[in-house]
Amino acid sequence: MNFGKKEIFRVGDRFRGYVVERLLGNGSLGAVYLVRHEVLDTVYALKALFPDVAKENADYVKRFLREAKIATRIRHPNLVAVHDCGYDESRELYYIVMDYISGGDLRQALAFAGRFAPDRAVEVVLQIASALDAAQEYHVVHRDIKPENIMIQPDGTVKLVDLGIAKADGLRDSLCTEAESVFGTPAYVAPEQAVDASAVDVRADIYSLGVVLFEMIAGRVPYDGPNAPQILVQTLSNEPFPDIRDMNPDVKPELAIIIRRMCVKECDRRIATPAALIKEFEKIGYRLKDTLTPGTKFGRRADSAPTVVSMRALLEKSANTATADGDPLAFETQDVEIQDFVDRLKRRKRMRKLASTAALAAAAILALLVLAWLVGVM
Repeated sequence: MNFGKKEIFRVGDRFRGYVVERLLGNGSLGAVYLVRHEVLDTVYALKALFPDVAKENADYVKRFLREAKIATRIRHPNLVAVHDCGYDESRELYYIVMDYISGGDLRQALAFAGRFAPDRAVEVVLQIASALDAAQEYHVVHRDIKPENIMIQPDGTVKLVDLGIAKADGLRDSLCTEAESVFGTPAYVAPEQAVDASAVDVRADIYSLGVVLFEMIAGRVPYDGPNAPQILVQTLSNEPFPDIRDMNPDVKPELAIIIRRMCVKECDRRIATPAALIKEFEKIGYRLKDTLTPGTKFGRRADSAPTVVSMRALLEKSANTATADGDPLAFETQDVEIQDFVDRLKRRKRMRKLASTAALAAAAILALLVLAWLVGVM
């Protein structure tokens, strides 16, 4: 549901010890503002949920609060830290105060660069894998890894954002509803996640991260289409994951193999953990670095980062715009049509399995009848 663009704060407004400096992003369900702490003189990002949204659907509030609770549990240099969260009665406003990342996201960087050199792409992936490794210690699965949720700082450091739909064992009972069954973005979602997101583990994140790595190097996602169902048909097909060397022949064979292993459709055959993934990269010469190599980055001033408006115009020219909505909050991850499509697909698979089982049973009965006849004849 689209609640439209609304103004929560104006420049100069004071709110709970912060002064609003400017709007960073305005989505369909909320907005993000750059704010400065009045005493500490430090800037933060303040993320707010529109009051109408909170009144319309309590699930949005649950997800909003879940993001804050998970983020405060896990502290890692490649995760955005949350410093405060609450509800302001006078404004009827749920809010989160978090680190301000003075750069742009990976989608914006790809729109400018087209593609990354393999070494730089792996550097990004290693940092996200390190963040996922830290999250796994708390049994947290992100479930929506995509370029829009990977922020790039001016020094090249990357940070994973949007833990709002993350699955955390200790929080699920109190903050998740049983209706939340499909998460993620179609082009990046793992096959098992498309079928049943409630049962996924970190291997689904590794698949999504593999797709991001594929896109950074190839300049396009492995599966694309005009709508979500057509993308999911390719994801859920029995065809093996594409070889990136078909799109970029310069990729080293050992790197191409790791990407394929990250994105094996059968999760039991996939690289199992972020720590194991980091080790696989180490085997072919890639390591997490204390000092990052120069790469695609934005200027050191926050204003030098591309704006949402300018980037949206660029993204409209890209073949990958089917899944890029330019919403800095990326709240809306469920789609009724996608859910219906997946349900139909699951029913077809069940029917094929039942038919196969029935055929095997009939063959066994026939074999027993033939055996009995032969015994009788003898």
